[in-house]
Amino acid sequence: MKTKQVPPIVMLLAGAVAVIAMYVRHYELRTLLSVLLGVLIVSYIAGWVIKAVLDKYVTAPEPEESPEGDVIAKESDRDETEGGGETKQTADSREAERPKG
Repeated sequence: MKTKQVPPIVMLLAGAVAVIAMYVRHYELRTLLSVLLGVLIVSYIAGWVIKAVLDKYVTAPEPEESPEGDVIAKESDRDETEGGGETKQTADSREAERPKG
């Protein structure tokens, strides 16, 4: 999961909400800007905390590797049939095996 953009998105959303709320309540410009700076800093830090939690607990599973470094395919991903260990042939592979002429 890509979480690189979580902190800026959280910061911008919090900043937008804060500015709209303060504008509707007719805050003075100097007060509005100082409160907005505080909101942006706090929400950016909160975004980094959210990103760290997402990175720690919500990660894509990595493929298993053998000791030699080869990727091991899972049983459900293999193209083998249950009986005899023969591989499944697709229509393209059967057509490629036919003699031309």
